[in-house]
Amino acid sequence: MLLVLMYHRVSDPNFTVGVAEFKQHLLQLCANYHITTPGEPLHNSKLSICLTFDDAYYDFYHDVFPLLQQLNIKAVLGIPTKYIVASTTLAARARLTVPYPTGMEDNLYNTRVPFCTWDEIKTMVASGQVIAASHSHSHADLTDPATCLTQECLDSKNMLEQQLQIPINTFIYPYGKMNRTIHSQVAKYYDYVMRIGSAGNKNWLHPDKLIYRVDADYFWKYSRTISKTQLATYQIKYLLNRLRFK
Repeated sequence: MLLVLMYHRVSDPNFTVGVAEFKQHLLQLCANYHITTPGEPLHNSKLSICLTFDDAYYDFYHDVFPLLQQLNIKAVLGIPTKYIVASTTLAARARLTVPYPTGMEDNLYNTRVPFCTWDEIKTMVASGQVIAASHSHSHADLTDPATCLTQECLDSKNMLEQQLQIPINTFIYPYGKMNRTIHSQVAKYYDYVMRIGSAGNKNWLHPDKLIYRVDADYFWKYSRTISKTQLATYQIKYLLNRLRFK
């Protein structure tokens, strides 16, 4: 079984937990499960887990990336390309204190640089421990008729590939929102397309390329482990999602 965990920020001015608690969570995952990334083989006997981080806030580079290096594990970073600037000289504290999700407000992403820069993303990708994924261009609701699907889906992919000089084969739906029509278009350009779904997966391979994710805040923010009952629930939810295409 494959379980894809969804994270956003791990350090935020509004959080009552932080990096120390998140590190303990990662240590528990590493001790009990097989950590994988899109397309990699799953473990024959252990639960395989993929770590995905949405939005590419700066705390991923500042706090999460060093932990990935320390533990020698990989993670997927969903990048909304509109909000990524080339580089910055701003102090870490100024960038980290922008609360989630206000970083996407007009001009704030330029003046306070709350997201990773292209220089930082290139460093992480070059390490081999961070897999870059498109999280659209502007983090728009793709089900909104006013949204330009080509810009959000294809232009973001092209920008990532131009900046990073690597193929981008994973897309993460903003807000988890999609429908059959949208998904049929997105799946033309990506091998793995992720949404929320609150379900597990059999493996990485599915004809429609749809991969479900589970909100990881339930676990790491409250020091909870993944129970057998929850895994059974995620398996049932997978079957229901497939029947209803959710």
